[in-house]
Amino acid sequence: MVTSCIVSLVLAAQLAAAPAVRVDGVGFEVAELTEGAKAYMNRTYVWENVPEPLRGWKFTRLNGGVRGTLSATPSTDGPLYIAGAPSGGDLKGWRLVREWVFNYTDPNRTKVRVFAKPHRAGQRVDIPQGGWTGLMLLAPEIAGGPTDLKPDHSQVPGVVIAHSPQHTQSYIGCPSIVVLPDGRYVASHSFFGAGVGRGNTFVFRSEDKGRTWSRLAELERQHFSSLFVHRGALYLMGTGNVQQVVIRRSDDDGQTWTQPRDGQTGILLPEKAYHSAPVPAVLHKGRLWRAMEDSQAGRGWPRQFRAFMMSAAEDANLLQASSWTCSSRVESRDTWLDREFEGWLEGNAVVTPDGGLVNILRAHTWLGGTAAVIRVSPDGKTATFDPQTGFIEFPGGATKFTIRFDPASRRYWSLTNPVNEDTRHGRSAASVRNALALISSPDLARWTARRVVLQHPDPVSHAFQYVDWQFDGDDIVAVSRTAFDDGLTGAHNFHDANYFTFHRVKDFRRDPS
Repeated sequence: MVTSCIVSLVLAAQLAAAPAVRVDGVGFEVAELTEGAKAYMNRTYVWENVPEPLRGWKFTRLNGGVRGTLSATPSTDGPLYIAGAPSGGDLKGWRLVREWVFNYTDPNRTKVRVFAKPHRAGQRVDIPQGGWTGLMLLAPEIAGGPTDLKPDHSQVPGVVIAHSPQHTQSYIGCPSIVVLPDGRYVASHSFFGAGVGRGNTFVFRSEDKGRTWSRLAELERQHFSSLFVHRGALYLMGTGNVQQVVIRRSDDDGQTWTQPRDGQTGILLPEKAYHSAPVPAVLHKGRLWRAMEDSQAGRGWPRQFRAFMMSAAEDANLLQASSWTCSSRVESRDTWLDREFEGWLEGNAVVTPDGGLVNILRAHTWLGGTAAVIRVSPDGKTATFDPQTGFIEFPGGATKFTIRFDPASRRYWSLTNPVNEDTRHGRSAASVRNALALISSPDLARWTARRVVLQHPDPVSHAFQYVDWQFDGDDIVAVSRTAFDDGLTGAHNFHDANYFTFHRVKDFRRDPS
């Protein structure tokens, strides 16, 4: 009893000494801490069991799951208070206030704990962030608010086509590019995450070889998609929001598009079971070929994916489901590669040197450096894989890649995310995407790194990934899902990209000097 009274007196004295605070940064708003108050800007959760001494204080309401920046300057000497989940940032020097614990109304009723640290008047303090909850500032009075920062694209490599700051929770996905017959470029990307536009694809066009871009269209319920030109029309093929396989056609170079409604207008496989990426469509022996996966193998990501090939006669109506043939579906085994194999996905339709057709897929292993080759019968109905001969050494094989054949050099080319011990920083190969290299092969079996195209030393929040590309004379033109510094809070992480960027690899056939 005596101990609890002493603790209460100490806390009362600390509260009385708590200074008013001026705050600035991005990704927050100032609100009153009361029972039932909204806890996060981007969720409907509210506070429960707020300690009585803290009720009526002010707090910095954050976006759950999105890292903001927060700096506080106390008006007088005294303790600053912050609150969040213990995993919310670097808390060195901050003392846990054991008596003050409250929660918000997510399904787990997650607890929020309070920490204190003495600071001097006028001393600017960066409030640590991290984890899902971040760390919010608590004070009797909070002046100031979010800084009206403007993005800074000056450090971003390439040409910025689109930018989506991390606080929007709309992350760039599925970059694709095509060169129109008249030399103009059309590019597309989708959004993933919890923000606006999730699952939609956005289409852009450049009239000046990629120097500037204008947005043409937003296509709802379209993602995992790639652009291609066939018989004068522009197509976009991938999946809808319910994972059906869908295709759209544009007859005005990307301005307007058909709407998939049924098996006659672009819904090719109606089951809600499919997955893909911006992968190549290849014309070969009178048929158009494109790789696809379903997710019916179970066993979790990416073991759930079964690989298959879709194809249609080159003169068929590509919007009709009856025009397309699907091969048999090939399931992976985690016993392969000495039990290091985790699954495959995002395959490439590629014509082999001997005139066959294969599906070359991203192979998920911790070490990386491997791709898988599935063989497809000439009629497109049978796909087979031999684990004894079907794996090849392929730099960057643990992340998505695009392979294309160049008739001028008689070589196959790709842009990939290679991994070595100097760049992986203890991470799995699929999580290292901060370098982009140009590689080539004469036969699809032996691949050689030609040059590093893009690179950043940090693999945690920087990446050039899911790069799709095309030949344009002596150059390669490419688009990237890029995570990079933007003058705000940067990318959420390497995976949750904040930029859609265009790049040119000049004179790609020359040997590196």
